[in-house]
Amino acid sequence: MSLDQQSRHGSKRERTRDQLLVSAQELLMDRTAAGLGLRQITTHAGLVHACYYNYYPDIPALIADLAELFGATHAVAMAGLFVGSEGPAVRFARITRQTLRIMAGQPGFGRLMFDVGLPADRLGAELRLRLSLDIADGAACGDFKVANVELAAAAITGAITGLALDVYRGHVSGDKIDAAAALLLTHLGVAPDASERLAHEAIIFPKLPTLPMRWLALPVPSPSTDKQA
Repeated sequence: MSLDQQSRHGSKRERTRDQLLVSAQELLMDRTAAGLGLRQITTHAGLVHACYYNYYPDIPALIADLAELFGATHAVAMAGLFVGSEGPAVRFARITRQTLRIMAGQPGFGRLMFDVGLPADRLGAELRLRLSLDIADGAACGDFKVANVELAAAAITGAITGLALDVYRGHVSGDKIDAAAALLLTHLGVAPDASERLAHEAIIFPKLPTLPMRWLALPVPSPSTDKQA
């Protein structure tokens, strides 16, 4: 995936949409979603109040867009971990480690997920989907030994979400992230020695995402990439 530099500037409509989302994120750093008002968002963004309705019918619609942006931002942070030939166990270990590293290194993401009253399941939907696909692939190829893929995916997603909360709260320190990934791999049926190796793999992690998130800051497929696909 390559960056189309011109599209990153976006249309006026796209830039204004991002202004509203940025404003909401900045306000949510010191208040809850219940205290988020339309006029607060537009005033903070330096926009006319009425323009809000050109983009969202109400606050829940903006929150839904923010959840989608959160998932897309997380997906981009995961995409930099792979070159395309890794197996499910490798993907799982890297995704788990990077997800928890985000919570340790960028606590604003933890605040959005856990502290401001946004639906955590919607903010974590991309992670849940990705883990479900990887666990299904791992079970199919024999990397993972699970009796029920659906139950295993639900349990592991819940475990990673719980770990993310504990890392964000400081109950699990950043130097325990790799050990946590190894433990989860053993729960998926990976042998302990292989789990340790995968969870402590020496790789260069991509740069952590930062707040505020913007749609226009995300990479988009170039025309050449689309044609090749």
